Amino acid sequence: MAGQEVAGQEVAARVMAAPVRVWDGLPGPVRVLIGGRTLALRCPPAAGSEPPPCDEHLVAGPEEASPTWLACADVIVGRAGDPSRLLAAHPGCLVAATVTGRGCRVAADGLDARLDPVLGGTCSPADAALYASALHAWLVTGGRPVGALSRLTLVRGGTAAMVMIRHRPAVREGGRRAAP
Repeated sequence: MAGQEVAGQEVAARVMAAPVRVWDGLPGPVRVLIGGRTLALRCPPAAGSEPPPCDEHLVAGPEEASPTWLACADVIVGRAGDPSRLLAAHPGCLVAATVTGRGCRVAADGLDARLDPVLGGTCSPADAALYASALHAWLVTGGRPVGALSRLTLVRGGTAAMVMIRHRPAVREGGRRAAP
């Protein structure tokens, strides 16, 4: 497993499935700013005396093919396509993300959105996994409705990347988009 490499970039890039721990307000090399909160994300350390995390979940990256791991995953990242289809195919999954040409898409309970990088950036599978993990933690810790979120900022060391959340109309049964 990639161990502490979640701090770098590896949750979804090379790791097929990995546990992720999230702390609210704890400093760390990888953080996502979401709705006024700062969430630190990392794979469980081998040893340490950190406070308990606010969320722990399993992330399945785009290379994961095992039906068992996919069935257990709380967050699934795909290389392309509609993340809502990943949610439908894996009922135990709370958040799904897919990578698009430049950005990524996420789907969760009540959310279907594009994450568009600002200032010409891109969204890698590892970035998509970190954004989806932050959204998972946001949802399970009682964050305000995801529809109120407008942006996410990923901080790695001294580098920051921001994505704007472009909400899409909800999909109704039968595959049609509901009227706004």
